[in-house]
Amino acid sequence: MGLLIDCLYLILLVVMSPWVVYLFISRKKFRQGIWARLGFCDFTGCRQETIWIHGSSVGEITLLKPLISHLEKEQPGNQFVISSFTPAGQLTARKYFPEHRVFYFPLDLSFIIKRFFALLKPKIIIIFESEFWPNFLYSAHKHNIPVILLNGKISQKSLSIYRKLFFFQRVISTIAILAVQNDEYAGRFRTLRISEEKIVTTGNMKYDLVEIPDNTMKTFLRSKFGYPDNSIILIGGSTHSGEDEAIIYAFSRLRKEGYHLDLLLAPRYPENVTHIENIVREYHYIPLRKTLLDKEEIKSTVDYSNSIVIVDTIGELKMMYSVADIAYVGGSLFYRGSNKGGHNMMEPAIFGVAIMFGPYNSAFQDTVNDLMKAKGAIMIRDREGMYEELKEFLSHPEKISQMGKSAREVILRNQGATRRNFELLRPYL
Repeated sequence: MGLLIDCLYLILLVVMSPWVVYLFISRKKFRQGIWARLGFCDFTGCRQETIWIHGSSVGEITLLKPLISHLEKEQPGNQFVISSFTPAGQLTARKYFPEHRVFYFPLDLSFIIKRFFALLKPKIIIIFESEFWPNFLYSAHKHNIPVILLNGKISQKSLSIYRKLFFFQRVISTIAILAVQNDEYAGRFRTLRISEEKIVTTGNMKYDLVEIPDNTMKTFLRSKFGYPDNSIILIGGSTHSGEDEAIIYAFSRLRKEGYHLDLLLAPRYPENVTHIENIVREYHYIPLRKTLLDKEEIKSTVDYSNSIVIVDTIGELKMMYSVADIAYVGGSLFYRGSNKGGHNMMEPAIFGVAIMFGPYNSAFQDTVNDLMKAKGAIMIRDREGMYEELKEFLSHPEKISQMGKSAREVILRNQGATRRNFELLRPYL
């Protein structure tokens, strides 16, 4: 089968050769790590059998942190090697796991995969989510190396393709265990005629990345920003172009109608702050940068009642969510591309914040589904919808706490997948 798959890759390469050449010449990221992917890398430190763990990009690599922590603690004698596919994933893996061998995932050609297996001597391979490289899986099966899929998922589009390609069904069926995120994904894998006993629903490991917060932070930060204890605070988190204006429009309209609401804006990109300040002034409010508020000596001169705080720092959004009662999670109101949509809703949810978001949330669809099912979040489609939903919240404040409580319960209820997956790995370690 390896030769068949190699031939299919060759045909595909010939058909797409003009596009491949263009990408190779014009985009540095496309050719980055190409020699390493061909097997020209140094594995001299691998003197024993290894546990090979593969996560494609930054998201999957991040999931490895708690899992590898479990493995290191309970299986200290093993040697771990970690591969990623994307350059960003490679950088993240090197940052998180400097003590382990980190390398680019090989090109999925049988003779290259064979070279990597000979160099690394894996006794078990752990892959994440939907990394189904056919030669890789088939070669592992041929070498009697068990492959475990963790945090598994499969989209409806991919399922349709795999059902038409019989060899794909065969190679996926060689996986020893498929630990999937939910029952919907489990059902999709079953339609590929994979043995029932191989499929286990263990939950989404992304929920385990959310730390239980210290609630004293909320009181401290509200005092720091001059907000009264009974103030209702709206935050726009990771907002993109156009979303800030929509939030300020809804906020300004509600203020004019006599509703009391305070607003924090945390744009995705700090370079947008100056533009946001101009919008704030157009609506006759005072923009206050967080870096200015961090200077204790200016606090007494600030008019908090007529101002909007803008977070002009990086890496503090999670902390800022703790201040709020209602959060609009950005990157979701306008279409930004098929591979982009929304930002992390788990961060405001764990603080018990009522969540609003736009219709474009493909990057976090599973979390969206969980929150919507539990009535822990609400979708809005434009600035008018934002205004209407905020008015409903302010008219019935109990709905804010109800939704926030539901959002927090979703996170707590779904934690534990990492531990469950580790238990599945035990017999193979």
